[in-house]
Amino acid sequence: MEEASNAAVKAKRKYRAIYLLVPLVLAAAIFGALEWRKHAINSQVQTALVDEAGATTTVYRRDLLGGNDIVFDIQAVSGDMSMVIMTRRLLKTAEALKDADLGRVFLAYKGHEKFYLDGAYFKQIGAERQTQNAIYTIRTMPENVHNVDGSPAFQTWSGGILGVLGQQMDDVNEFHRKWWADDAVNDLGK
Repeated sequence: MEEASNAAVKAKRKYRAIYLLVPLVLAAAIFGALEWRKHAINSQVQTALVDEAGATTTVYRRDLLGGNDIVFDIQAVSGDMSMVIMTRRLLKTAEALKDADLGRVFLAYKGHEKFYLDGAYFKQIGAERQTQNAIYTIRTMPENVHNVDGSPAFQTWSGGILGVLGQQMDDVNEFHRKWWADDAVNDLGK
């Protein structure tokens, strides 16, 4: 009788171990898959940015379980980084990911999301990088930028060409200042 009781206890322990082990194995597999997805997209971008210096950026999926939203995150900036160079980094990233199905591309500084671009626009500027006039892309980018809450971050200008160009370039400067430049200056001053 006692042997039967011991056998039942051993069987319960065995099943309890399995019940504990299966969720751990599943969690490890899911974590591994998510890390692989994160690494795969960032690896593609880092290959495109291999000749770029002056900043450390990383690109990753915004949601743990995948999704089509990504984050272009500036981790560090050196003192000689400029707004034009950062725009070039962003455009090279768009070119590297031009075939990806993206929902939104969040622009962040040290993990803090500041703005986003629609995935379709990001795909467009990536596809056009080699053929579109870079000045046109730079000056019209702010009108395609959204605040994190979805509202437009900048307006679309109309009127005389000189006035419009001036307003657009002011928006470009403000966009970069709010996205990363002001924070980077503060970080460098510390």
